[in-house]
Amino acid sequence: MFLLFLHLLCNFNFLDHPDSVDVTINNQLGTRNITSASYILPNSDHLSTVHLPHPLLPENTMTVRVPYGYINRLIFETEDGTVYTTNGYPASTNPETISISLADKEFGGLFERIYGIYPVAVRNSTDVNVVSVFLQGDSVPCTNLLRHNVLLPDEILRVWLDSGITAQLSAIDLEGNTSTPITITAPAPDTLYRITSELFFSNGNEIGYNGSSPGSWVVNCITLDDIVQVEAFSSEGLLLDGLDCSSSPLSTWDRVFVMHRIPVGYIVCTDSEDRTYSANNADSITGAFIFGDLNLDFGFGFPE
Repeated sequence: MFLLFLHLLCNFNFLDHPDSVDVTINNQLGTRNITSASYILPNSDHLSTVHLPHPLLPENTMTVRVPYGYINRLIFETEDGTVYTTNGYPASTNPETISISLADKEFGGLFERIYGIYPVAVRNSTDVNVVSVFLQGDSVPCTNLLRHNVLLPDEILRVWLDSGITAQLSAIDLEGNTSTPITITAPAPDTLYRITSELFFSNGNEIGYNGSSPGSWVVNCITLDDIVQVEAFSSEGLLLDGLDCSSSPLSTWDRVFVMHRIPVGYIVCTDSEDRTYSANNADSITGAFIFGDLNLDFGFGFPE
């Protein structure tokens, strides 16, 4: 019996499958038409397009052709620019219907914007929420790429562009501050462009640096609140420097220099609502201590 099984196993052709298969798409988006569909294959360096002979209307289905095998990501876009995604689809000779519903709408982490087939990845490496991202260059859209979304810290915007496209990318934060532009180019294999805090520094004031004293920069990135006090401590808790900024509070992107000859262990900031924020490490990109919403000190006491 074992020899018979081994004979059948050796003569079975595991590669006996078609190059492509039919897949049915079902539009469950209420009132939105699906106008385009794309997919990313494993180990592929570009985006592929699904041929839609016409827009797929709500409550309708359409059969399309896709490659046989595992598909990393399917991306669907409606006529109003809303993007919906499906991850990890096994396209086989007996495929299931792909139903696109409101639950598939992009929601944080990674946003896809398709204007070509080569990826340009841009990460929000700041501590603030980015509400708009714009490109300037030939053959690129002059529009807010985020549309109605917000790019939170560490989230990625992946823009698909045609080969050879070079553009200037700039970002706008929640308070309307605009970053210095960065140059992006497609394709950019294994390249992650970053929107960094340093690109926003020109929006704030620089306070307290005399050009020679040792110390640390402190930057306010707290959403819609000012810093009124800054204190630098050694790792043992010794106060190294304290600055009262209440007469001229630090707004978003303002930077103040705290002086210390002993290595700083941590820095504590107080905002105008008397909340405290702590940081024990400087930002790896700028070398400054950057204070954002995630630095808030949470108390676990309960009111009596």
